[in-house]
Amino acid sequence: MFDPKTALLPSSGPHTEGIRNYRKTDALAELGSVGFDVSPFSTVQRTIRAAPHARTELLGPAHYLFQRGREPETVDQVLFHRAQEAGARFHFGSSLDPGDADIVATGPPKDETQILGAGYTFSAEGSPLSTDVACALFDNEIAPAGYLAITPGIDYHSIYSVSWSEFDYARLLARVHKAFEVPWVKAILGTSSWVGKIHGRAHFVRDPIADAERGGVLYVGEAGGFQDAVAGFGFRYAAMTGALAARSILEGRDYRGLLRQAFGSEFVESWAFREKLNAATNEDYDRMFAALGPEITLEAYVAQRGSRGF
Repeated sequence: MFDPKTALLPSSGPHTEGIRNYRKTDALAELGSVGFDVSPFSTVQRTIRAAPHARTELLGPAHYLFQRGREPETVDQVLFHRAQEAGARFHFGSSLDPGDADIVATGPPKDETQILGAGYTFSAEGSPLSTDVACALFDNEIAPAGYLAITPGIDYHSIYSVSWSEFDYARLLARVHKAFEVPWVKAILGTSSWVGKIHGRAHFVRDPIADAERGGVLYVGEAGGFQDAVAGFGFRYAAMTGALAARSILEGRDYRGLLRQAFGSEFVESWAFREKLNAATNEDYDRMFAALGPEITLEAYVAQRGSRGF
């Protein structure tokens, strides 16, 4: 493996990664089918989803949480050491021409950002946030065409805005500061202290499967535009496409055929839903959560909103 980075670290910095479990097939079971067997450090059982004037609590295993970063227990380091033990060789601080590779997993192209994330990690000490609770605030003043997320971690938690329309990091980070004055957000921050910053960007295309193989080279993850256009969760796609690309090579199977079998039309459907969300107003968010009511089970929510969820 060739990596231009000098060390193994998520490009957005250390943070909590959530695998969204809003589908009819359990997300961990799906990942297990391609060999991913790393256990999450926690499962979110209560998701607080708020708009400026409405709020719904989603009850059930909505997200599986993994820590990303340098620490030995993070999913990055666990998979890295497993690969080394299996005989994989890593060349950090060096790169390879994509045309000379079998699999390209370079992350989002530098000049093709459709989603930006900006925020902070803050200490678990001083915060009352439980490791089985996550929060999302839908407010265009804080996260234009997106949402503010608060996710628990082990030693530190994460708070960041994800936007589909603001692509200047400093401006989006300034909007995150507005959330610190929202009473329930302020209560979660408590007396915690800042640990670091989060700076993430993401790339998605309407139908990444169509262009997943180029001249015999297989593109995986966001290098190929595999990203959740609705919520901005890319971890599931990175793991799944990486495993399917390896299976394609080892078993001599058609990569795009494996991808179609695994994902069907979900990317095209996500693209269409994203176009609707880009036009959503705060009043739309208020009406949506008011219609859902103060509480709803994950099972009922998935049935009501469809497998894509929102």
